[in-house]
Amino acid sequence: MALDIQDKFAIEELLRRACYNADYNPPESMRAIYTPDAVFEVPAMDISCRGIDNIIAFFTQSRAGFSSARHVINNVVVEGDGDTAKSSAYLQVLRTDEGSVGIVSVGRYLDILERSAGGWRIAHRSVAIG
Repeated sequence: MALDIQDKFAIEELLRRACYNADYNPPESMRAIYTPDAVFEVPAMDISCRGIDNIIAFFTQSRAGFSSARHVINNVVVEGDGDTAKSSAYLQVLRTDEGSVGIVSVGRYLDILERSAGGWRIAHRSVAIG
């Protein structure tokens, strides 16, 4: 059965929450975004994290050197049925320090999502830069 509007909204909200958590919330908050065995990868930067603890460690380390990031997504497309879905979203990462705003990178989030007892979660995220 195709995803209904509530599923699509819940997935889009999860994607927005992932951006917000990356920018503002403690890295531990990613437990509410990713499955326990999730994969997060940025092939262009040779980054591959497997499992939620490694994903949290990545966000902890990356935020330490880049505290003023703002992750912005748009043009979100969600498709799927049952308890699995795929999404694609354009990504812009902005840096907002020293009174100015600059684009750090652009790309796409390519996600595979799973429905769990706690709602939708990202099982695999690939970040395509460029």
